[in-house]
Amino acid sequence: MLRAIKNRLRGLVAPAIFLALTYYFGWNAIHGKSGLEAQAAQRAQLAAVQKQADATHQRLVLWQTKVADLNGQAIQPDMLNEEARNVLSLADPNDLVVELPPHKSAE
Repeated sequence: MLRAIKNRLRGLVAPAIFLALTYYFGWNAIHGKSGLEAQAAQRAQLAAVQKQADATHQRLVLWQTKVADLNGQAIQPDMLNEEARNVLSLADPNDLVVELPPHKSAE
């Protein structure tokens, strides 16, 4: 009787090891360092960084255009006038200025 139990246990050792290894690799494929969950998080992070890089590139192009327009060799008079008025907070004599009543704060 004891020999029959030993034989049955020996027969179950190999499948038990196989199931344990299958569980281990399956769990790591989903939750591990390089698993599906980690890849999804990395994709989301990559999308956010790519969006930020695109916005930064657009700002760079805008500033390059402004600098090129204000270049000493090819200054556009209207661009120079606009920048000077923005920096000095002045209005052109031909501009229409509408004075608004002071803003009342909610009390």
